[in-house]
Amino acid sequence: MRHPKAALVERAQAEGRGKPVFATERSGPDHEPLFRSEAALDGTVYGRGEGGNKREAERRAAEAALLALDHELLGETATAGDAPFDGPWPLVEPVLAAALQVAQARVPSELRGDAAREAVQTFALKLYKGVLEDLGEVVEDEGETTTET
Repeated sequence: MRHPKAALVERAQAEGRGKPVFATERSGPDHEPLFRSEAALDGTVYGRGEGGNKREAERRAAEAALLALDHELLGETATAGDAPFDGPWPLVEPVLAAALQVAQARVPSELRGDAAREAVQTFALKLYKGVLEDLGEVVEDEGETTTET
């Protein structure tokens, strides 16, 4: 699998967005640093990430940016702070399997490799969450997702 930062550079250039810019800051004590990174395209932050070193923070920011680009591709709105999965949502295996099948069938066929996998995951998650919401299993509360008990 390609490194997310390389995948973001390749995808941004393929979409005519130029090269991504990573802004990374370090904080914390020397023995336990915390790095925070933002990945921006054309001056817009698409992803944020944190890690114990610069490489990890930038990798996570690139992953978040790729996910945000997938949201754009699928016509959804997303912010750089969106998490790939913010459950906990109940696992209903038949519903999840069906969501994955539908997503695989509907993701644009021109996508390949990591971009295709990420788009399928994003679309399947959207479908899965929608079904759970319809069943009353997931409740949105001021932007947070919770599971009813």
